[in-house]
Amino acid sequence: MKKIYILLMHTRTIPARIIRKVTNYEYSHVGICLDKDCNAIYSFGRKHLHYVLDAGFLVEYKDGEFFKTFNKTKCKIYEVEVTNKQYNEVKKILNDMLNNNEKYKYDFFGIIPRYFGIPITIKNRYVCSYFVASILEKANIHNFEKDVCFVNPKDFENIQGFNEIYSGNYTNYKATKSL
Repeated sequence: MKKIYILLMHTRTIPARIIRKVTNYEYSHVGICLDKDCNAIYSFGRKHLHYVLDAGFLVEYKDGEFFKTFNKTKCKIYEVEVTNKQYNEVKKILNDMLNNNEKYKYDFFGIIPRYFGIPITIKNRYVCSYFVASILEKANIHNFEKDVCFVNPKDFENIQGFNEIYSGNYTNYKATKSL
């Protein structure tokens, strides 16, 4: 058995504040990590600190420029036990995306129709919650009770087998060793 980690976050950026207001939920961003340290978060978001419109698939690092700037980022971390096969599938999906990073873009176009319940999807275009949900489904870890394009950060709470291991400031998180 292996473990993956799902992070719910609120970065306090202007887009995060807008998302928080629209969803009426304390967390506005979702990422996935392959190790308990959660130093590398795979997600969809802005690629440059001061330019929101250049967004897509990325790896955000705890010691990177983004979290040095937004160092009051609040998070909740869930640990999820998975089989070796599921873990390897998640890793394969992420590696394929890293190797073809230029193909993946943030789905600005689909946000509004999906808000109104219209399941608009465009190949290789995601928002953070849609991206993480699709990985969990493709790797047979969790099936949501709705189309993954409609999944939002709140939908990651209270999933059976997702154990909350931390809640607080992301930059203060330090993994503890299991006994």
